[in-house]
Amino acid sequence: MGSGITVVAETLSNSYCFKVHYEMCTELMKLVDKVSSVIPQIEAARPRSSGMLALSSLICEIDKAKQLLHHCSESSKLYLALTSDAIARRCQRSRELLERGLDLVRNSVPVLLAIKICHIIDELRNAKFVLDSSEMEAGKVLRQSLRLHLSIAGPMETLDIGAIKFAASKLHIMSQRAVVTEKRSIKNLLSKVGDRNPAKKERLKSLLYLLDKYGNSIVAEPQENAVAHGDKTNEFQTSTSSSDAKADVLRDPVPPGEFNCPLSKRLMYDPIVIASGVTFERMWIQRWFDEGYDTCPKTKEKLSHQLLAPNSFLKHEISKWCVEYGVRNIDPSIRAETVCSLEASSTSIDSLGSLAHGYVDSIYNPDPSSVKVPDDLSSTSIQSDDDDQRCGTSIPRTLRSLALLPKLKELQWKSQCEVVEDVKNYLDRDDQALGSVPFENFLTLLVQFLVDAHDQGDLKAQRTGSQFLLTYVSKNRYEVTCIKKSAFSLLISLLDSEVSEQVLATLEVLSTHETCRPEIAASGVLAPIFKILGSQNRLLQESALKILSNLSYDCYVCHHLIHLGCIPKMVPFLQTSPFMTLALTILKNLCNSEEASTSIVETDECIASIAEFLDSASSEDQEYAVAILHSVCRDQDLYCKLVLDESFTVYPALINIKTNGSDKAKASASELLRLFRDIERDGL
Repeated sequence: MGSGITVVAETLSNSYCFKVHYEMCTELMKLVDKVSSVIPQIEAARPRSSGMLALSSLICEIDKAKQLLHHCSESSKLYLALTSDAIARRCQRSRELLERGLDLVRNSVPVLLAIKICHIIDELRNAKFVLDSSEMEAGKVLRQSLRLHLSIAGPMETLDIGAIKFAASKLHIMSQRAVVTEKRSIKNLLSKVGDRNPAKKERLKSLLYLLDKYGNSIVAEPQENAVAHGDKTNEFQTSTSSSDAKADVLRDPVPPGEFNCPLSKRLMYDPIVIASGVTFERMWIQRWFDEGYDTCPKTKEKLSHQLLAPNSFLKHEISKWCVEYGVRNIDPSIRAETVCSLEASSTSIDSLGSLAHGYVDSIYNPDPSSVKVPDDLSSTSIQSDDDDQRCGTSIPRTLRSLALLPKLKELQWKSQCEVVEDVKNYLDRDDQALGSVPFENFLTLLVQFLVDAHDQGDLKAQRTGSQFLLTYVSKNRYEVTCIKKSAFSLLISLLDSEVSEQVLATLEVLSTHETCRPEIAASGVLAPIFKILGSQNRLLQESALKILSNLSYDCYVCHHLIHLGCIPKMVPFLQTSPFMTLALTILKNLCNSEEASTSIVETDECIASIAEFLDSASSEDQEYAVAILHSVCRDQDLYCKLVLDESFTVYPALINIKTNGSDKAKASASELLRLFRDIERDGL
């Protein structure tokens, strides 16, 4: 694959002769050449599977950009002018997708190659696609003329000769040969469009009619032909020179050399100094160290340490320079973090949706917004379609499914199931896939799929969806922030279904996050979880206790747990259950309030069961038990006496802990012994 792309990169510049939109197409061609030239190096770096997915998408976008260039080289001048706005949008879209594709790949390759890719991204980002004024005028006149004709569905004879003559003069269609070439190009387009796009077909037929009827009228005199068909090279060179002159005037100011990172050669945002005394951009030197280098990239000397010291003075000077020259200095790590986990995108659903949008969007469609999600998506349609053939590249089935996932509800049920299963299988294979998915929307989407599967009685879909959901939250546990309360409410409705085990496991993962705990408690999940504690299913009981343990670390949630009677429900698990430590942890987290202390004292066998842990072989259990008893007895003389009455072994156990326990346990045991001695001294 690499060699084939290399050949294209070498010959692309000589492959096209653009009839219209010369400057735009030349700019896009340069970008395609740049991106194509780095593909073999990316392949040689052997990025991980998620990086290969992004690379496959990038190669397909290169193919699509080349098809657009081919279209502008071979198509009718009149039709290109007619669709000039659409061509400009397509060029801009190609630029954006090439930039995004490279941005996804750069986090999967070594730092030096990543820096090279960043320079290409800079060129892509700065590229502009501006229509030629004469071509814009020609297109505008043609659109107005054809719009009037098509809106009233009038006969061809009503078409105005004035529009075609004006457009022909602007586009240099001034000879008999040029007219014949135009007719041939339009007929070729008509043969390709067929009946798939009636509006486009009607426009082409109208242009062909105008040329057939008025072709001889728009042919100029021979001397005019000589001017019109003179050496186009000179014309293009003049145009290019003019563009270069404009570029010189508008060129960005060049920063002083010391403001650029020696590694990336780019303006620094967060300059730091390393052991060699050289200043680098923080993100790039950190990646250098992360890849195992222990030398200075500039001096090549071995470093005594890898500490990073901020260069505050230089950062201040760079900021002053940026303000003076109106330069926007962007933190390079922001973009990298956004796509890191897709490398991660990374693949974010939004990112993949944008990347894969082209697979369901015809390259000649002038309005990308008209693309619709197919009504059905069979396995065959996922694997192959016309776009795949045009790309000349095997597009991973998963990429298409990822692109359709955000629009899951628009698909038929069978297709929804296929998309979810396909993406689930991919996530199972790739530990870092989908890391930057917009979590709350994505979770709600999957939960809704689960509810629909439950309502339809589709057990297979329930299992697939619940496993997908569990796998996702487990592999992205550090990416989770606060999610929608509606998602938790939907999950609760599935706790009595065939997939309750996976749903509980999902809630367990989500409950580890501080931002999710209040939402989980407020969603009404506590009541069904307490119900599960009374069941005989050990697996579900364990998950329920883990959820309660995680929730009990939140002071707000603790109040609800105590109010709902959580403490009495822990007593059976303190005695013979294999989950004693979990129950003890929950009580320890709850007992910080006076309300909890009262409940513990008033609950039968609770104090005695806790006291049993004072002789436990586990130092953690001892520590928790002492902490609970200390919280109960603190400032409550009556409770101290109740603890002593409940267990006759408390004294010797505390003395042993004071001598042999952990530091925290020793402190709590000493304080408890002091409280007990005060009680005995006062004769209570």
